[in-house]
Parts: sequence; C-alpha cells; structure tokens
Amino acid sequence: MRSWIPIDVDGGMRHASSPQAVRAGDFVFLSSVRGVDPATQKPIEDPLTQFRQGFDNIRVVLAGAGLDLPDVVKLTIYLKDPAQNRASLDQAWSEAFPGTPPARATIRVEGFGAGTDPTLAFFDVVAYGPGQ
Repeated sequence: MRSWIPIDVDGGMRHASSPQAVRAGDFVFLSSVRGVDPATQKPIEDPLTQFRQGFDNIRVVLAGAGLDLPDVVKLTIYLKDPAQNRASLDQAWSEAFPGTPPARATIRVEGFGAGTDPTLAFFDVVAYGPGQ
C-alpha cells in the first residue's frame, strides 16, 4: 500500500506520465510545473506572462490539495538564461508571493526538451498543509 495520494485537477499543466502532484502526509509535492497555457498546453512566449502563468498553474494544482501559494514552503526554479529572464521571473515571484516568500533556489539550465521549446523555467514545488 502506498503512503501517498495522487492529485490531478482540471486546468493548469497536465502530465502524461505522472500525477500533477502527490500528497504525502501534510506535504504536497508538485510535478514539474511550467508556464503553459492550460487550454493548449503550449508554453507562453512572453517571459513575464509565462512566469505568471507558471505561478497560476501552481495555484490551480495546490487548490486541488486544499492549499494555496502561501502554503508553499520551498520552490526550486530551473531557469533558462538568467541574464535575460531573471528580472521577469523576480517580478512574477514578488506578485505571487507578496510579503514573506517561501525558500527558493534558482538553478541555471541550458534548455528544456527540443531545441525550439520556448519553456523558460520549470518549477519544483513543495507545499505544507494538513490533509482533509
């Protein structure tokens, strides 16, 4: 018997081979989240809009676990081209987490998927909140 519960919700980013998140006790771990349009599942071209959509996609999945962005305790961001994208990421971050933000690590990566994939970041999210 497994000790975690899969979470899948409508909206946000879908995953073909894994649930959108899993709940293990009071922790919720999201599968890699990107700034994709929920309708098309394609990355949004504009960097700021892509990062904002990434945070919106996180919010949608967290809601399926009865949580919200203030319940995020750790966020690791795998960022393509920080020199070009860091300011937009930081703006979207401050909008998503006004006040006291969660712990964060930002790691530079070369790219994602195919060479033409416009994804600029993957978000690895850990949230904490009592299960229902």
